[in-house]
Amino acid sequence: MHKFITFLLILFVSLNLFSQDEYFKLPQAKTQKPFYIFNEKIVGNEYLAKSLKPTDDKLNEQVKNVSVLIDKQDRKQNPDYNLSEHGVLLVDLKNKIASKSQFELNEFFGLDKQSEIYIDGYLLENKKFRIALNGITEIEIVEPNSVNGLKSRVLNIWTLAKNERYMENAN
Repeated sequence: MHKFITFLLILFVSLNLFSQDEYFKLPQAKTQKPFYIFNEKIVGNEYLAKSLKPTDDKLNEQVKNVSVLIDKQDRKQNPDYNLSEHGVLLVDLKNKIASKSQFELNEFFGLDKQSEIYIDGYLLENKKFRIALNGITEIEIVEPNSVNGLKSRVLNIWTLAKNERYMENAN
């Protein structure tokens, strides 16, 4: 009986692992914290959400809706799929957020406008996404090498402080 249960456990785990698409990320990608997406197209962070207003009354005046993406579905059904490894919080605000397009950021840093952009080490596959200016903690230009497998220079935009990027037991 113990062997049968072990076999079923291994079967379910392996089916689950092989049924999911892989995440396109850099070797130094974050190992914790969900992504925050504001107004369906702006990538931000927890600090941006907290900066709205601390009281519930004021928060209710600014937030239309909050959703949590739990079901990761697949890459075809979900434009946020590559950001969903640690979860996604979708926040719909009544106010606008200062943001830059991926093209604007690439141009500012002297990269080709079509260059890929990574957020916290995860590829931002959908070009519709903008990046909240208040959500940026660090921007680095990542050079291609044999470890990261990149073909050209890319931007990696951190929305997390350095001490929040990795779990303590992560490599």
